[in-house]
Amino acid sequence: MLMHCLTVRFADSASPAQIDAFRSALAALPDQIDTIVATRQGSDLGERATNAHFALVSEFADVDDFRAYLEHPAHRAVPRDGVESFQSVQFVVDK
Repeated sequence: MLMHCLTVRFADSASPAQIDAFRSALAALPDQIDTIVATRQGSDLGERATNAHFALVSEFADVDDFRAYLEHPAHRAVPRDGVESFQSVQFVVDK
């Protein structure tokens, strides 16, 4: 199983509508991309000032399914207005 963890910092100028559009588009991806096994997302609790604002964790069967996800039109269409930066990591776990 391949795990994909994404963290996002929104720009100070990001509007609530931009943030909601980004989050909603990510939440819709499992219904649009069949290579996603499972996904969870949420906003940071604000416990540390240096944390990202938002995180997404998705599971894929393997690296080929993850690559297909990255190239899928629905993933490419996720609006990124208001996003300041992304960081991600992928790693393999036993099932």
